[in-house]
Parts: sequence; structure tokens; C-alpha cells
Amino acid sequence: MATFVFLNLPARGHINPTLPIVHELVARGNEVHYFNSEEHRRIVEASGARFHLLPALERLGNTELSSSEPPGDKQIALMPFVMAYQSTKVLPELIEKIKGLKPDCLVYNTLSLWGRLIGQILEVSAVAFRPFHAPRMHRSVTAPFASDRLARLAAGADGELEQLARSFGRSPQTLQELVAHIEELTLIFMPREFQTEGQFFDQRFLFVGPSFIEGPTEPWPFEKPEGSIPLRVYISLGTLRNNDPEFYVTCFSAFDSSQWQVVMSVGEKVDLASLTPIPDNFLVARSVRQTALLSNVDVFVTHGGLNSVMESLYFGVPLVVVPGIREQRLTASRVQELGLGVALQPETLTPEILVTTAKNVALDPEIQTRVKVMQSLTRTAGGFKRAAEAIIDFASSTSDTLNSNRSRDSHVDGTIRCSTT
Repeated sequence: MATFVFLNLPARGHINPTLPIVHELVARGNEVHYFNSEEHRRIVEASGARFHLLPALERLGNTELSSSEPPGDKQIALMPFVMAYQSTKVLPELIEKIKGLKPDCLVYNTLSLWGRLIGQILEVSAVAFRPFHAPRMHRSVTAPFASDRLARLAAGADGELEQLARSFGRSPQTLQELVAHIEELTLIFMPREFQTEGQFFDQRFLFVGPSFIEGPTEPWPFEKPEGSIPLRVYISLGTLRNNDPEFYVTCFSAFDSSQWQVVMSVGEKVDLASLTPIPDNFLVARSVRQTALLSNVDVFVTHGGLNSVMESLYFGVPLVVVPGIREQRLTASRVQELGLGVALQPETLTPEILVTTAKNVALDPEIQTRVKVMQSLTRTAGGFKRAAEAIIDFASSTSDTLNSNRSRDSHVDGTIRCSTT
């Protein structure tokens, strides 16, 4: 039995693909500890992991990263700086706690600077995962900076990192060096064919496709009418940035016709009273079991989160993507480049544009053919089972290498040396 520690960001889109992996690791007799925010304790514990509280990100100047509002592009870009600034305050206690768990392997989100730091300081084998679509090039946190303030933040971040490294007797690394670091195994939750410039990723990157446990399907919640069969559309803006009544009202206007049957998931924050009257051909819910519904759908109108896009393609459903942030725009562009659907800009979205695009996407035979090809690729990529097997194999191989090195180092010139753990 091995012990694994997961470090992740407190966002459902980042957590969801890891939970089936955790479940699989536990089912195979391993022990899993998962560090995240209190609001996600229930779903983490339901996966079989032991939950541990992860310190929250705090303010950095006038930028709030721990507010109730989801982070935008600016806040996401500043995240490495914030984590670096908090490292001397947060990591000593966190490192001591994780050290006490005696992990065989650390599994962390590539957006988490803390995961990289902890793995290097504890000298424990580490696996990274990337639950988002991103360009091939590394993120840069070096000059030239867009402002003097950002330059000062970078210099201050490097100072904090140096202080942290020296307190643990390690050689300091700059923020850029840490951000650019690539583990020997990084899991990516899409097929290689969907990744932008996927052919240029080397053997360190394992494309496992969508990571979810396929449960039973649910019946379509509308009766089949007499006469012409309406097109079925599912609409969702995901779990984080879904408080958008204006968008939902646009959808009402777009699909208010007997030609359509619509299920729309709106999340927990939106005021349902602001959405009345709801057209008769709509079913509006706070949440639905997306993977149980998609097999019934002709077209999916989505924000472009990678999990949603991958699940849609897994069930062979073409996409209309209305992205909100940079990561989603990258995914939307890839959907359009591959001919799997169409990307629309939220700033210029109208009911007429939306309904015309959705109908074209749903009925275009060439799009349907390309979606079927990608469906096959997503289903054969391996998913959570392949990811769990890769983590176990990696932890075992690195443990053997580490033990071999320790055995070799303990016998030099006839002197017995104490090995570290």
C-alpha cells in the first residue's frame, strides 16, 4: 500500500477530474490524503480520501483572491505571485503536516506553486496534473513586465522564495524557475489530439482524456411530441461563473420555439425570480447530473470549461461555446479549429446568433462526423483508470530509485551513513 497526498485549488472544475482517480487509488488499497478548502470536504471524503484543510489565498495589494467572486484573468495571472508571497507564512506548517503523513508521492495541480515547493523541499516524488486547456509554452513571470508594480511583485516574490528555501537548507529558485518546472509525469485530461500543438509534448505528458465515472443515463425530461421531433439542447455555464441572468434570458429568447426542448442548469447563485417567465419548452434547474444527461442531447451550449467540453465529446455531442475567461477562450478556439462546434463571443451574443448557430451545429453532418472521431479518441484515452495506474507505477519506480540511491550512499569508503526519509 502506498500513501498519496493531493494538493489542489479550491474550484470544482479543478477538483472533479481528480476525484475518480482518488476513488480508484483507494479501491486498489492505497491511502490518499487530499488538501483543499472546507467547502469541498464532503465531495473529497466521498471519494475515499482523508480531508485536510488547505490555507486560503489572501489579498495581494488591492487584488482579492479569496473573495466570493470567482477569479478573473488578472487574478489567475497573479496567483503564482500570491502563493510565493504567502509561502514563508503558510508552507512551514503545511510541510511539517505532510511530512508526518510520510507520502510516497505528491499529486498536485500545475497551477499550485505550493505543490511544487513542497515536493522539492521534502524531496518526495511528485506527479502533476493539468485540468485546463493551455498553450504549449510555459507561463512567464519575468521581465518585461506590464507595469512597475508587477516588477516589484516579482522581485518581492523571489525574495520570499529565497527566504523559504534557505530556512529548509535548500538552494533558492526564482519564481520563473518554479513556474517553468515540469515533473517527470504530468497528467492532462484530454486526448493528445485535442491539445493545441499536442504533437510537441514529450513523454513526460500523459494524455488520459476526460476523468469521470460513467454512471447510468437519465431519461430526457420531456415527452416526445407528435409531428416533427424537436432538437434537444443542454445549456450550462459550469459551477463557478454561472451567475449570469442576462445570458439565460438570451437563451429563453433564442430557443422559445416548439423546434427546441431545453434543459438549462443555472447554479446556486442566480436569482430564479429574475428568470421568469420560463418558456414551457425549458426545464431550468440549479444543477443536473451532466454526464447522465448528455447522451440525450443534440447540441451543448457551454462556457467552455475543459471538463464540460470533454464530457460533451465523450458522448458525441457538438458544441456551441460562449467563453468567459482566457482558459475557456483557448478551449473554444480549439473546438472551432477542429470543427467540433462553434465559438461565440459573449459581448456580441444575440438570440438570433445563438439559435442560428446552435441549429447549424446540431444538424451539420461534417461536424457530426468530426465529433464522432473525437468521441472515439476520448473514450480510448484511458481516463481515471489510466491516470491511477500511471501514478501508482510512477510512485513505485521512483521509490525503487530512491531506495537504491540511499543504499548506495550509505556505504562509501567503508563508512555507514544515515539515510534520510
